[in-house]
Parts: sequence; C-alpha cells; structure tokens
Amino acid sequence: MIDPMHSRTRSLLLPVLFSLGLISCAQTQKHTGNTAPGPLFNFWQQTKPLLASSQRATVSEPLNSVEAVKMATSAKQRKAYSTSSDFFTGLSPAEIEVVRMEAWKAYRPHWRTIAKRSRYVGQPLLDTLVKMGAPEELQMIPIVESSYDPYAQSEVGATGLWQLMPSTATDLRIKSDRFIDGRRDIRASTRGAAKFLLKQYKRFGNWPLAFAAYHLGARGVQKRINRRPWQPEDGLRKIPLPPITKTYVRNILGLISLYQVREFVFPKPFPTETVHVQTPINLDTLHKKAELPKYQLFRFNPELNLKHYYDENASAISLRVTRWRVPAVKKHILTNPAEYLTISIREGERLKDIVKRYNTSVSELHQSNSGNLTLLAKAGKLRIPLSVLKRVQAGKNPLVKPPIRMLADNSSLSL
Repeated sequence: MIDPMHSRTRSLLLPVLFSLGLISCAQTQKHTGNTAPGPLFNFWQQTKPLLASSQRATVSEPLNSVEAVKMATSAKQRKAYSTSSDFFTGLSPAEIEVVRMEAWKAYRPHWRTIAKRSRYVGQPLLDTLVKMGAPEELQMIPIVESSYDPYAQSEVGATGLWQLMPSTATDLRIKSDRFIDGRRDIRASTRGAAKFLLKQYKRFGNWPLAFAAYHLGARGVQKRINRRPWQPEDGLRKIPLPPITKTYVRNILGLISLYQVREFVFPKPFPTETVHVQTPINLDTLHKKAELPKYQLFRFNPELNLKHYYDENASAISLRVTRWRVPAVKKHILTNPAEYLTISIREGERLKDIVKRYNTSVSELHQSNSGNLTLLAKAGKLRIPLSVLKRVQAGKNPLVKPPIRMLADNSSLSL
C-alpha cells in the first residue's frame, strides 16, 4: 500500500481479486455516504436485532481486549487505546450505521475464512500493535488489504497482510533478502504499517484521512485537502477523494464499528513459541520428523522464502511453533552447526544421478563418506558436505503464490 500508482491499478483489480479470494474489498462502486437516514439505514435498523440475537461472526472464543491492553508496557501505550472512539469523531450516528451495514454485507459471507486465517497470525499482529501504542482496531485493516492472507500478492507487487510495495517497505525499514521477505513478516510489516498510520493520524487529525493516506499516499491526500479542506463533520460523502479510496475508508470504518459492537469477533489465535533453529535445516524433513500438519511451519512463518536453509549466511532462523509441538520440533533440530547433511537416496537412484542432483563429483562424495560408495548407496544413505549443498538451488516456500497476471487500464483515474 501507500503508493499512488498501486492505488490506481488496484482500483480496477479489486473486484477480480476479491472473487479469487485474495482480497475481500468487494464493493468498488461509488457510495453516497448520506448523513440522513435512508433505505440502507432503515434496512440495518430492521436487521440489527436479528443479527445481535442469532449469529455473531465468530469462530471460537474472542480475543480479550482488556488483556491486550494490560500487555502494553507503558502508560503511554495504554493511553493510545483511548483513541479508539476517535475513529468516528464528527460522524453522525446514521452515517456510522450505514458504513457498518455496508461492511456487514461485504464481509460477513467471508468472515469464517478470514477468522481461520487470523488464528495463525493474530498473536504477533496484536502484540505488535500493543507495543506500538496503536489502537487494536487497526487489526481490521488487513481484512480489506489481504483477507488476512499473508501470502496475498497483487498485480503491481504489493505483498503480505498489509499489502506493502517494495519501495514502501524500504521507506519503513522493513528488510528483505533471499532468505526472508520482510513484507510477509507479521511483526515487521505490522510495525511499519502502524508507524505510518499513527504518523498520518497525527498529521491529518482524524482516522478517515489517515486510512485514506494508507491507500492513496499521504501526498495525494494532502493535495486534495489543500484544494478542498475537509473535516469529519462534513460527512464521508464530501471527503475529496477518488471513489475507490472513499470505498476503502468506508469499509475500514464499517469493520471497526462491527468489531467494537462485537458483531465481528476474532477467534483466539493459536498460542505459539519461538524456536531458534541452527542451519543447515531442511524444513520438509523437520515437518515429517516432528509430525507437523502439512505446511504448518510456513503458515506460522510466512516470511520464509525457502524450505531448505543451507547457506552459512542464514546461520540461525527463528520459527514460530504451536506450544504443544515445541518439544517434538526441538527433538529434531541441530543444536550445533553441522558440516555435513545425511541424505536419503531415492529408489533406483544411481551415484551419477546423485552427483547431478547435488552438483557435486564422485571424488567429493568419496571424501565425505568413508567406505565403499556403492555399498553406502545401497544402504540408502550418503553424507553430503555443506559446501556442496550451498551450490544446490534451495526449494521455495510452497505457499508463496506467483503474482496475478492481469492487464488493467487505469488511464481513467487521475491522481
């Protein structure tokens, strides 16, 4: 996010991305934002009692907001939670009801999927917001940005829960390399997004414009506000923004309202602990030996670019693991650096096949394995030196998706 060109292109991509389940911002049409009660308001008034009494959008027990506030490490951070009511300062009750109903209609059908995804990333996300002194309601933004899929990628290159562009990530000092993608790192990306949002809230003095700055860019919002000054009391209908940005702001405000009245409730995230793993490490093998559910390490650690870490430059990596599986994982990880890795020989595989697969030579294998190579191969095991493994192309994180390939005509939008 936070990139004007990204904003222009995404305005035309939102309907398709949403239909693919990558982004849940379903409404891209213009919204009137009437401040007086109308048909939408009346419809919401009729349905609200039914929603409150029958089905609430939850999957399991909700996060305890009071406990989250207590986690804050300073009075200054806890004080930030008092800004929660500022989200709707100046807006009329009727307008709040309208955006709430719009968000309900757009996101209620997809809430179960969003809620399930949140269980993998909710703990570090909320912890980071608390430490940043940011309102917990900001955790609703990734619903609009990525449907809580940390692997979501857009046509223009935005990635992660917060859909950060590479240039934006650099500005926010979110680091990436061939081992880790910081934009998919839950803590790093949340810290960067929260820092930006808090800065824009301070700059513009209200949350609607702060959200608009995240979507359109701070300069784009400032340029429009300079031409046509706006305050929340003027109503969302008169906010001087492109239609797609208005929709974006309304969706977030509606989701926050639903969260505050507990119509949308996140389930408790899976409790995890961090395990430090010494490389070399084959995460596929670790999955099997620790008997972890398929792809679980990659669901809890979406920042990982690879599933094989052999290079000494990644001398240690940190993995989030569910608490009850920590003993099984620790049992099968190395505590000291290794010079060799034992490989299993595939059925019917010959020495020349192994030499080709690992980009090595028979002489190197002789040096690494004492005894007759043919007998060792028949036994199904061989030692491969780490220096050889560094020459092997490491497997990629299996959950990383290729970017969506689409053509979009954004010439009709002028920023």
